Amino acid sequence: MNVICLEGPHGSGKSSLSLQCEKAGIPILDEAFLDLPKYALHPQTLTMELQWVSNWFQRILKKCYELQQNRNEEDPIPLFIADRSPFSAVYYASHGEVLEPVMRKMIIELKEKADINIITVYLKTEKELLWSRVLARLEKEPERKNLNEDNREFLDTTVDWYNGFKWDKVIHNNKQSLKSLRKHLLTLAYNW
Repeated sequence: MNVICLEGPHGSGKSSLSLQCEKAGIPILDEAFLDLPKYALHPQTLTMELQWVSNWFQRILKKCYELQQNRNEEDPIPLFIADRSPFSAVYYASHGEVLEPVMRKMIIELKEKADINIITVYLKTEKELLWSRVLARLEKEPERKNLNEDNREFLDTTVDWYNGFKWDKVIHNNKQSLKSLRKHLLTLAYNW
């Protein structure tokens, strides 16, 4: 099973591209971050982010198992799109850097033991365009302010982190249509 994980800060187009892929019949694993239960801890603490990361891997394993139960040998290798990879937690969790080496080992183990190939694709977007997208989304979803998405300095710091992290592939998402982005993404997937 191949899993392409779309990455980037809020406003980079992950959810929109995921929806475009879903319309084309590609199964999607949404971020499911906002669906985490509410506890006394902020969602971006290490404890809560670790819970999200664990759920992410569990969902991938469950999807792989379901696909194996219904797949014939001659069927093409299933492709799956994920809105975010577990590496998001490296940035967003307090002390998230402790998660990265563990997650990299887990991804290697999934490839070797379960034939699950996880590919990260960063949707790189110009900062000003990102900020305009963020402001538009905040109009519709003001609760996202709780995740610091209304803070321009936080966005700039976030973009700098994404630009410096090691992703498998980078796709520029500035003026391209969602359809052309989907085509580019699928070209990457089938030529990996």
